[in-house]
Amino acid sequence: MSRGPNRLVRAVSAAFAGDGVGADSSILLGLSGGADSVALLHVLLELRPHFAFRLAGAHLNHRIRSAEADRDEAFVRALCHRLNVELIVDQAHGLEVTSGNLEERAREARRAFLERTADEYGANLIALAHHADDQAETVLMRMLRGAGAAGLAAMTKRGPGRIIRPMLTVPRAEIVNYIRERGLEFVEDSSNASRSILRNRIRHELMPMLDREYRPGIARRLAELGGEMRALDGLVTALAERELDALALAPGVLDASCLASVPEGLIDPVLRGFIARTAGGLRRIERCHVAALRELALEGGPSAAIDLPAGWRAEREYSALKLVRRSSRRTDVYSIALRLDGDTLIDAAGLVISASRRAADAVAMPASLDEAVFDAAPLGGGLVARSFRDGDRVAPLGFEGHRKVKEGFIDRKFPRAKRSGWPIVVLGDEIAWVPGVVRARVGLVTPATESVIRLKAREMLED
Repeated sequence: MSRGPNRLVRAVSAAFAGDGVGADSSILLGLSGGADSVALLHVLLELRPHFAFRLAGAHLNHRIRSAEADRDEAFVRALCHRLNVELIVDQAHGLEVTSGNLEERAREARRAFLERTADEYGANLIALAHHADDQAETVLMRMLRGAGAAGLAAMTKRGPGRIIRPMLTVPRAEIVNYIRERGLEFVEDSSNASRSILRNRIRHELMPMLDREYRPGIARRLAELGGEMRALDGLVTALAERELDALALAPGVLDASCLASVPEGLIDPVLRGFIARTAGGLRRIERCHVAALRELALEGGPSAAIDLPAGWRAEREYSALKLVRRSSRRTDVYSIALRLDGDTLIDAAGLVISASRRAADAVAMPASLDEAVFDAAPLGGGLVARSFRDGDRVAPLGFEGHRKVKEGFIDRKFPRAKRSGWPIVVLGDEIAWVPGVVRARVGLVTPATESVIRLKAREMLED
């Protein structure tokens, strides 16, 4: 056996030894049919005689990629039949490509399938084929979205629950070596090449560029950073939990009047813990959400409120900060004053609008409609982002007269399902900007402009 494969097998063996895997262990392997999970399957078969664990594979056909998804299922079935490995297969329902948050919903469907199948099979461990390059990409992606220590901690070799990631310290190159050495077959997911997915752009463009032009071995360093942040986050979390216990008035209720007395470095961890404890996790929670909750808790009025992702709402009732489920009313109807220096969350659209004030001569004109620059002087009462209304009309920059915003959506091939919640930025009664769609002849920069407000819309990033 060559040096590469030996390192892979040794890494998984060491992970199992550390996790106490033995004859009383039953492992369910998440098996997509891709290179990583196929490699892990073969490593587990090599190690099974030594550790004596039970082993089964689990494959979820998401039914998103049509014939390709069916091909993957057929491949996994044939592979497990040939290797005499028990396999459990299921098909997902309701993951239409045209509906929103497809990647997140597919991830949740896969997690639920693995947990359900592990219960049925009697597995005390669920093995996933994440590796060191996956870890590095996750750390970098979370760094780009502005994550703190908790976010940069990324994945763990063990947990949550019964999940194990025995290849997490192994670089992708070692897995490729193992596959080539043994001539293993696997299937390719065509969506992994799509540049419309952030993780793919990081994997195929940003990481190679950083490794080539800035820091060779950047993937290893990012993976190490994830480990360091996890150790730091463990300490901070323990301290924050103590503070949270002292501030909790009831489940989902925090004493906001005492939050200011918490050490500065623990306030955000306390608020993240408050969200996690009440909502059951931090999925889709970004730094800007925590910052908005902090502002509500420390500076909000006695009856102020903000919306958070996943259907949650934070409400200030005098000294009490409450986290409650939003009502069943339409959540895509809104009117939100934009911060002119900082981030504003537009949860109905899954957007963050970032604003900054600059000197006019220090700002270039926007390169895309995802950005807009306004003369700061005439803004007066400020800019407001509200939901789209039927009949909205705009005076587009560079055109005479007015036209319907709906026509702009159509021209830009904007998905119908996203239009009702998309932000319409207005100055007074006039539409000034529709992110990604149109910039109006409102608040334009002129030679007399001294300072400007620069706005940029970006999607809330997923894990």
